[in-house]
Amino acid sequence: MDKLIGNLNKLLSEVEEAKYRYSVKYDVGLVAAGKFRSTEELKTVFSTGKIEAIGENRVQEFREKYTPDMTWDMIGQLQTNKVKYVVGKVRLIQSLDRIALAEEIQKTAEKRGVVQQCLVEINSGSEENKGGIEAEELKEFVKRMQDFPNIKLRGVMAVAPRGIGETQLEKCFLKARDAFRSIDFSDNFDILSMGMSEDFSVAIKCGSNLIRPGRILFDGASSIIK
Repeated sequence: MDKLIGNLNKLLSEVEEAKYRYSVKYDVGLVAAGKFRSTEELKTVFSTGKIEAIGENRVQEFREKYTPDMTWDMIGQLQTNKVKYVVGKVRLIQSLDRIALAEEIQKTAEKRGVVQQCLVEINSGSEENKGGIEAEELKEFVKRMQDFPNIKLRGVMAVAPRGIGETQLEKCFLKARDAFRSIDFSDNFDILSMGMSEDFSVAIKCGSNLIRPGRILFDGASSIIK
């Protein structure tokens, strides 16, 4: 597992380089995308204390790997019938993108006596068949969330379309950032989750303070876009 630690330290160095390059003064947190990774790998990186949480895309994988000894985020699309498996167990549901999902989270969280923290997912590339609301809908969506006392919004998550150039990528990230900054909700609406292995440097340039690397962390591959 020494290679994993080496990959993590290299990634942390690249994050610091990006922060320096773009004059970013705030902390940029890491959520390790755990899709298809073994529990042993996840425990190795989490035990360093250098990542905030393990992010899972699929509820089934989360259920198989879950242990309360680690902090978890749900970063993939969440079906309403699977809400019961994650509420109260994950730090953040990063993919809240519709009222029906909020209703189910509220119902489950209220029943369990917890307040579930969530991020609103924005479809920054306006892609069909992809989760997330349009950036222009964020204010109204946040307003609607005031009807759900067991949901605490902490910010915004965005996934950029794959295979686009840096200029278009930056445009997508800036759209999500501007929507995030337009919300005067509370001091705790403070998380902008953008950037994965191939584009985290551009995401940091555009204001991300939480990135979700997977491949670059576990396989050691380099970022595609610097």
